[in-house]
Amino acid sequence: MFNFKNILYPIDLDSKNISSLGKALEFAEFLNCPIHILYVNDIEAGYRHPADREDAVALRVKEVIPESMLENLEIIYAVSKGKTAEEIVKYAQNNNIDLIIVGHKHRGKIYSSVFDSTDVNIIDAASLPVLVIPEK
Repeated sequence: MFNFKNILYPIDLDSKNISSLGKALEFAEFLNCPIHILYVNDIEAGYRHPADREDAVALRVKEVIPESMLENLEIIYAVSKGKTAEEIVKYAQNNNIDLIIVGHKHRGKIYSSVFDSTDVNIIDAASLPVLVIPEK
């Protein structure tokens, strides 16, 4: 049986739908372990979001998740700059993460053939379990 002690959820602050975050928080509560919520300001994406502080990440989480759900959790907010998948894997290694939870939004074949999928890049780069939760 798995004994997860630290979970990482990479968040996209620009996404309108981050329903997978709620499921990730439920998972952390069920396992009674801390959850790290990391935003990576991707250099190649042209710094799409101005957030470069942990409090901006916390604010976004509090906008979409009821406070009652956050009360009993140990949440570590973090930010990084660089290539998204590489930064997520590096953060996981540096913070003893043993599970990464990512959201996935289905894209059409044409979109998928032109653009990289962050969740697939994370799965390819990580050497630890990655749980993929479909976005609604």
